[in-house]
Amino acid sequence: MGDRLILAEDVQKVIHHAETTGKKLVDPATGRSLAYYRPKAVTYWVEYSRNGEGYQVHTAYSHRMVMKSSGSTREWVKSGSVSTWHCSQCQAPLEVQTVRLQYMQSIFPINLPACSQCGFILIDEELATGKVAEAEQALEDK
Repeated sequence: MGDRLILAEDVQKVIHHAETTGKKLVDPATGRSLAYYRPKAVTYWVEYSRNGEGYQVHTAYSHRMVMKSSGSTREWVKSGSVSTWHCSQCQAPLEVQTVRLQYMQSIFPINLPACSQCGFILIDEELATGKVAEAEQALEDK
């Protein structure tokens, strides 16, 4: 986490937010949870599992893109592909759909796993630390 400039308190805030609001994803096969929290300009994601009285953090990552799920999720274009992650609140598997990400004044349509019922959008670790980070840097360099 340190190499990604993510503080332990950021991780704790994500887990606390997920556990108190129920806004998280669950992988039924592994029992792991994945949640995000955006206190200001950075979105922090944490994949974790319960470990006795506490939690074991499996990974943590961040990005600065804003996930846009405004409007009706019925308008999203679905690919028919289903994710292993399930929305904890809706008890539904995520489906790959065309959603929108925004950074600075640019909006990008992109196919990502999202909950068709509540609009929870998943930006996985590979995307966040790869293409999203590259896009953020390119926009900042303009």
